[in-house]
Amino acid sequence: MARVIIVTGASRGMGQSMVNVILESSKEDKVVLVARSKDKLQEYVDSLSTEDQLRVHYVAGDLTDPSTIETLVEETIKKFGKINSVIFNAGILEPIAHIDSVDTKQMRKLFEVNFFSIVELTQKLIPELRKSAKADGIPASCVFVSSLASNTFIDGWLAYGASKAALNHLAMDLHNEEELIRSISIDPGVVDTGMQVNIRQNLGVGMKEDAHKTFLELHEQGKLLKPEVPGGVCALLALNGIPEEVSGQYLEYCDSKLANYQYLQ
Repeated sequence: MARVIIVTGASRGMGQSMVNVILESSKEDKVVLVARSKDKLQEYVDSLSTEDQLRVHYVAGDLTDPSTIETLVEETIKKFGKINSVIFNAGILEPIAHIDSVDTKQMRKLFEVNFFSIVELTQKLIPELRKSAKADGIPASCVFVSSLASNTFIDGWLAYGASKAALNHLAMDLHNEEELIRSISIDPGVVDTGMQVNIRQNLGVGMKEDAHKTFLELHEQGKLLKPEVPGGVCALLALNGIPEEVSGQYLEYCDSKLANYQYLQ
């Protein structure tokens, strides 16, 4: 039975790796990509085989704009007829700053992207997820990309960490409120993406020197994860369904409970 999976933040990095894993792991499932950059989305779709292009659709837009959410749901249903799974991957990191100096206007903007837009998208998707779960006889899946910062102190990361902690709570609440929808919040580890480049090159000014040095050393020592490592876990959870015993939980991508969802061993 073919699934229809939405992936947000899908134009690059870990989001794009999730789409790749879905397309490589199944020849039937469909994927809808969402990101702000239309050019990058189109470039990615153009790089796919003709067969895979038929299984892919994209929506370019900012998910903090309600019209983007409307368009996403409407076009997905029109194109593929249903929605089975969603990977909530889009997010921003800034502002990086200490409590005594953090710009709360920037912090509110981060929460709009990292949390409130996700709540609003989830609200819009729930009726469709319920519908597909009933029709297909299998629970729908919501995979939320969280962070170690959600429950661990990282210097200067108040805004980002707090937003991801809120996301963990959303996954827990969704699990307890919706019988037909399973959810999980995944800590992807420290991944070799553009966000890490930004941390190394630009965001050290908001962190203590030793905290910033940790990120520099992870890169220098080759300890950053390839995007498809945690991205593959999220993709396979969306593809194969979230196990009932982990629904509602916050787990590291490499948790032993997710041993059967490791794309790269």
